[in-house]
Amino acid sequence: MQELAVGALVGVAIGYLAGRLVEEARDRGWADIALLPIATLAVPLLCYYGAHELGGNGFIAAFVAGTAYAAAQNSVEDLHETVGLTGLTSTFLGYAVWMVFGIVVTSQLEALFSWQNLLYALLSLTALRMVPVALSLLGSGLRPQTVAFVGWFGPRGLASIIFALIAFESLQAETAVATVLSVIATTVVLSVLAHGLTASPWSQRYGSWATRNRPTVESSEAVEPQRRHGSSPPATSQSGSAT
Repeated sequence: MQELAVGALVGVAIGYLAGRLVEEARDRGWADIALLPIATLAVPLLCYYGAHELGGNGFIAAFVAGTAYAAAQNSVEDLHETVGLTGLTSTFLGYAVWMVFGIVVTSQLEALFSWQNLLYALLSLTALRMVPVALSLLGSGLRPQTVAFVGWFGPRGLASIIFALIAFESLQAETAVATVLSVIATTVVLSVLAHGLTASPWSQRYGSWATRNRPTVESSEAVEPQRRHGSSPPATSQSGSAT
């Protein structure tokens, strides 16, 4: 809990301060507009290593910093101008991680796909994920079809791979770590296959259902987030059906 709390505090403090500094630099003409995305890219790195040095969770710090940074911007347009490079960099690094993961997994297939690993992976992608999602959405008014769709589709395993690498570097019990890594790898591979094969047809089916039935909550207007300092009132936009 201490690591999570320290990480969150570091993320809020650095993220918000960095956001205000970037805004001031933009408004006063102290920095070239083209260089502001580079400053934004440095924020999650500063939060991660800063939290790590203070005994906090670097991932939590970097994640929370994004929300705090966005809250410090004067408008959504200002935010979009500065986060483009950060998004491109994260996408590139994500693909790099997947490439390394694929290289490692293809050389260890026999060790990964034991019946124990497969059983846990199946449970992880169904009951262990979909049931908590359904419980968290109780009272939301979402239809069962939407709850099932949200529960099935979600993160494809990149975070799991990162945490597995951290466990590999940090833990000492070689047998236990090897077991955990093999279970994670099996789950991620099965997730890639199952979600990849079902993404297009099930998304089209859900979109067709939403178009026909126009469920109340799913079809209601979505509020576009807006910044607080002197910004205009929140604008609303009609959300279309899922595709």
